[in-house]
Amino acid sequence: AKLLGASFFDADLTGADLSDADLRGADFSLANVTKVNLTNANLEGALVTGNTSFKGSIITGADFTDVPLREDQKEYLCKIADG
Repeated sequence: AKLLGASFFDADLTGADLSDADLRGADFSLANVTKVNLTNANLEGALVTGNTSFKGSIITGADFTDVPLREDQKEYLCKIADG
């Protein structure tokens, strides 16, 4: 799915399937991205501020280039990343 620059501001995306999605520049500010399938998704330059949470999400092959992650999210995602 092509979702470039989409706004998911304060959205509840729990359990959503965003695999293979083009999410470059999307706004995930305050969004609940818990248990989301982000396999091979491109999140380059996406905005994630506030309490955005990726807990339990599948991030295999996902591109988080230039995403300004909070330190706790960065540590969590690096811990579960496979590459």
